[in-house]
Amino acid sequence: MQERMDELSALLEKHIHTHKQVAQYAEMMHLSPYQLNAITKVCLGKSCSVVINDEIILEAKRQLLAGSCQVNELAWQMGYEDVSYFIRFFKKHTGYSPEAFRKNFR
Repeated sequence: MQERMDELSALLEKHIHTHKQVAQYAEMMHLSPYQLNAITKVCLGKSCSVVINDEIILEAKRQLLAGSCQVNELAWQMGYEDVSYFIRFFKKHTGYSPEAFRKNFR
């Protein structure tokens, strides 16, 4: 099972900007979404969608702290066409807007 988690981690790293759905990763791994969810639940105690969201937030945080791009540029880089949706998503998962996060943690 650890090999599958390693495979998922590599896929997340490579495709997080373009793929956000469990079904997309399951297909790349030749699994059903149910099987992939079962693997992440056993290994991490989280559903695969939570793992994907965690990876999106981690990458966004990295970009906010390391780069100087505008929030709308970051949203587009992360694969979000709707900037306000990205801001709401980020705030829901961190408690901060992207700008507030950048100001508070830099």
